[in-house]
Amino acid sequence: MADKKRLNSSGLGIQRKVGGGFLLIALVIYIVLYLFLPPLFAYSWLLGLALGFILQRSRICFTAAIRDPLLFGMTELSRGLILSLMISSLGFAALQYYRLSQGLSLIGRFVPLGWHIPIGAFIFGLGAAISGGCASGTLMRIGEGFQMQLIVLIGFVLGSTHGAYDAGWWYQLIGEQEVTHLPTILNWPKALLLQLGLLIMLYLFAYWWEKYQFRS
Repeated sequence: MADKKRLNSSGLGIQRKVGGGFLLIALVIYIVLYLFLPPLFAYSWLLGLALGFILQRSRICFTAAIRDPLLFGMTELSRGLILSLMISSLGFAALQYYRLSQGLSLIGRFVPLGWHIPIGAFIFGLGAAISGGCASGTLMRIGEGFQMQLIVLIGFVLGSTHGAYDAGWWYQLIGEQEVTHLPTILNWPKALLLQLGLLIMLYLFAYWWEKYQFRS
C-alpha cells in the first residue's frame, strides 16, 4: 500500500514538472512573439492556449455531441453545444444587424441550400465517426498523447489541402442557386426568435432524452 502511494505521488510529481515545463515554454513563446512580431500574433497565441484549455477541460467534441445521445443516451455535450449555438446566434445577429444599420454588407460566406449539404454532412459524419472525433477533439487528444489521432490529423491536412485546391470549382458549381437568408424572408427579430425557439426545443428534447434513457 505504501509503495502504491509512493508511485502515485511520484507520478503526480512528474506530471507537475512536465506541466510546469510546458507552461514555461508557452511563456517564452509569448514573449518572443510579442517582442519580434506584431502584438496580434502574441494575443492569438494566448487565445489559442485558452481555447485549448477550455476544450480539454470541458471535453467538448461536436462528433460526441451527436454520437453520445444515440449510442449511450447521454446528452450533456449535446446540450452544451446547443447552448453555444444560442449564444453565438445572439452575437452573430447583433453583429450583422449593426452592419446593416450602418449601410455595410453582411460578413461571412452564405451558400445556397441544395443537394450538396446532405452529401457533405454524410461524408463528414462518416469520417468523424471512423476517426473518433471532430477537428477540435482530434487536436485535444493529440495534446493528451493519443498517437492514433496523429494519423487522423494527417488526413485532416491532406483533405483540407485538397478541399482548398478544389474550393473554387465547388463554389462555382453551387453558386448559381439562390441563397436562402432567413432574416431577409422574415425580418431579423422573427428570424432570431424562430432560431432560438428551435434551439430551446432541441435543448428540452435532449434533456428529456437523457432522462428517458436512464429512467429507473
